[in-house]
Amino acid sequence: MPRVASGRRLVVVFMLLLVAFAHGDAQTRPLKILLTNDDGFEAAGLRLMREALIAAGYHVTVSAPVEDFSGAGASMSSGVLKLDDHGSGIWAVHGTPADSALVGLFQIMKDDPPDLVVSGTNRGQNLGTSTNSSGTVGAAVTAASYGFPAVAVSAGISADAATLTAAYAKAADIARQVIAALDARRFAGGKLLPDRIVININQPAMAADRLKGLKIAPLSRKGSFTRQYRDTGTAGEVRAQLVPTPVGDETNTDLALFAAGYTTITVLDGDWSVDPAGSAAPVLDRLSTVIH
Repeated sequence: MPRVASGRRLVVVFMLLLVAFAHGDAQTRPLKILLTNDDGFEAAGLRLMREALIAAGYHVTVSAPVEDFSGAGASMSSGVLKLDDHGSGIWAVHGTPADSALVGLFQIMKDDPPDLVVSGTNRGQNLGTSTNSSGTVGAAVTAASYGFPAVAVSAGISADAATLTAAYAKAADIARQVIAALDARRFAGGKLLPDRIVININQPAMAADRLKGLKIAPLSRKGSFTRQYRDTGTAGEVRAQLVPTPVGDETNTDLALFAAGYTTITVLDGDWSVDPAGSAAPVLDRLSTVIH
């Protein structure tokens, strides 16, 4: 699963975000953005994100699944993939979120590659270990693995339509600020992000008086939701259900801060590897006897 970026890269990205937020929205030129998601190309979260990015002056192309692929992770398809051109730079892909990102990068925008991939805004938070199965994060991580900087954006779930719409609008505004911050102070070589780094944003869907601001946070070791299985009463059949995960005694993780009303930003290491000199060292030591 994507891990919290570690070591010097984590410190550098955190400092960049903090300083750039403090210095506003300066940018050098309009960015080209590929926008995708896992809820489908007609989802409200994606539509509001697209509108916000265009209003900010960015050039936006949409390549998103034709239908809901929530929970698809970074899965991809083989064989023929159908594309539907809906005009105005909006394409619907008959495939997974990761398929949609790659089709956008290497087919739709192959002659004019984007500066950034944005995935979202997703309906439902993607916190902690849930980043592993998230199609929203999966699309962003897949783009990053092919060398494109990526941002994943999600909002909490609310039964109140107005609250959910407000969360989508807020998430899009935070994403706009993050993008402007990255554009204002680039990394070596003019990169928006270091290689294989992904930014994961989660916006609570709460009444305005319960929202508390923005926090940069580490991933929880719990997920956004706990998956439960119940008998349906039919032999050989169970029903899968998602139940919100209790925060418990956590205080400063993305799960805990999100539940407390904070918009969380987590910097993920899309490389999915472990530093052999760090936490992997004891494991490699035990494997040394079988490695010749």
